[in-house]
Order: sequence, then structure tokens, then C-alpha cells
Amino acid sequence: MVKKYTVTETWIVNETNPVESTSADQLYERLAKVSGKLPGIDVPLDLQDEEHFRDEARIYDFLAHIGAVEPRDSGQGQVAAQVQKVLDIGTGDGWPALRLAPRLKSVTAIDAAELRVATARANAERLGIANVSIHRMNSTSLDFPDSSFDAVVAASAVEQSPDPYQTLREAWRVLRPGGKLRVVFEAYDRAKSGYTEEVFLTTVENTHPNSLHAGTLGYHYVLRHASPPWERNYLLRFKTTPEMTEEFRRLADLLERLGHSPTQAPEIGVQFLERNRTAIVGSSWYELEHFTSSTMKQTLEEVGFVDVRITYSASTLAGKIWPYVRHAQLDEKQSKAVCQGLAELACM
Repeated sequence: MVKKYTVTETWIVNETNPVESTSADQLYERLAKVSGKLPGIDVPLDLQDEEHFRDEARIYDFLAHIGAVEPRDSGQGQVAAQVQKVLDIGTGDGWPALRLAPRLKSVTAIDAAELRVATARANAERLGIANVSIHRMNSTSLDFPDSSFDAVVAASAVEQSPDPYQTLREAWRVLRPGGKLRVVFEAYDRAKSGYTEEVFLTTVENTHPNSLHAGTLGYHYVLRHASPPWERNYLLRFKTTPEMTEEFRRLADLLERLGHSPTQAPEIGVQFLERNRTAIVGSSWYELEHFTSSTMKQTLEEVGFVDVRITYSASTLAGKIWPYVRHAQLDEKQSKAVCQGLAELACM
């Protein structure tokens, strides 16, 4: 299918001549925090909070699917003997690696963005987690021997790769025979036809280690297409001058009031870009291919995986039962038992 260009995208391509990049370099090197409120990492775990409860279910989901769920009556600490070494692909700020590590013998985490690796390492040190090693590495070329790991996990990372098929091939290569992979991804099964647009902003301080991004204001334009599922992402970097800082402040106000689609609000699209074009110091783009459940299953089988199953995440199930759990006054041990049960159900 021909990939059409929108008015805003056409302006960006014609007027700024963007260079090809990756999500790691263009986006994740610009974010001080991917989330900033990761349960158990950025903020203390509170299982009376719905998002924290769902996050705990996600962690048990990974453990259950890789064969490392703790026996129900043992509490934390007892690990399945067959799961000794686990690889987390695209760890970001350390999720799920830092949440899994206390329940496993060792975890190795990789990310392609230097800033994400530095943040994850700082989080591990602050939390006193010693059995995790974090490396800057591209998922398409893992620097590990064949059959290095008992299990591999990836949370919303495969589709962020410049070549998701090669990423999955590498995951298959570094797994030992009989090892297990658990991938969490955004499935486009129910995506409607057409496309959506989004504009969002980032700011990078002069102290940033990457000179390309240091001291710049970022204008991000994202075009997402539903069927077939793909997206293109653009970044326009602006000078950090008092005038442009004020322009971005006003633009942020417009985004808050008018929404993030430049088709619906031209003031945040071409009108803004045209008015401030002389302050642009560089632009880049990258494209992502997304999966449906069936295309993910087919791709995994083509790579070499067997017994491939597409399942609900335990987090999804946790969200379904939360209205009942929130009024049950469960203590932490009981809440974790529910999360583990949901994870085991997701494996069935």
C-alpha cells in the first residue's frame, strides 16, 4: 500500500530535508525519564493503586511465561532451577529488568540509547540491585554467544527496533535450546483504517552528553497508520534562545487546549513551523513497523520459535478484575498472590 504524506509531513520533508535516524537516537536519547513513575523503580510499590497492581501482574506474567514463578507459599527468593540467566531487550530505564532481578539469579539488560543505559544503571545502584548488568547494545546485533540465556523478555521493544525481524532472530540465537521468550507488544488487531497524527515537545539541557541534542528544543511529529500498521516519526531541533523558548511555551499551551493533531489545529503544525523555520538547526526521521497478533506469531515461527502462542497479558486481566480487588482490602501478600494467579491463568 502506498504510504501517503500529510500536509505537515510534506512541509517537514521539503523544507528541512530530514536525515534517517532510529527511535533510540531520535527519541530515547532526549528523554530524561521514559516514564518517571515506574512502580518499584521510580516510586515505591503500592498495590492499592491500580497501575501498580497491574504492573505487578506484568512482572508475574514475565516470570510465569519464562518458567520462573515462585511457589505460592514461598514468598520471594525461590527461583526455578532451569531459569538462571535472563536477557531483557530494550530495558529503557530498567523495566522490567530491575523488577525481575530480585526474583532471578541474574539479569542482563540492553538498550540502544546511551542515556537510557545510564539511567537504568543509576536506578540499579540506587535500589541496591547487584545481580543485573546493563549494556548499551543494538538489539539487531547482540554481542553475546549463541545459547547464552535461559530466557529472553522484551517489553514494547521489538517494534521500536529498526529491524524487528532481525531483533527476533537475535533473540532466538542467544536462547539456549528449550529457552523461552516473552514479548509484550502493542497489537494492532482492532486498529481502524486511516491514520492519526500527534505533535509533542521535548527539551534537552546543555549538560546532555549527546552534543547533537544538547541545548535544543524538540518538535516531534508522529504519523500512525492503522492498516497495515506502521508509523513515521520526525524530529525538528530548534535553537534554545529566549525567543524560541517562549514560542515553545505558547505551543505547549496550544497543545493543551487544542489537542495534538495539526490537521485539526493548523496553529500547531505548518503555521508554527513556517513562522519559526529560521530557528531549526536539524531534522531527522525514522519509521516503525507494527504487528498484529497473527503477524507476530507468523514472524516468530519463521525465525525458528516453536509452540508460539499469543495470549492476554496478566496486566490486562488485572485491569478487568480491579473494580472487585479495590474493595476487597487485600494486604500486600494477598495482592501478590492474585497477580501470580492471573499470570498463571495467562499461561494456560
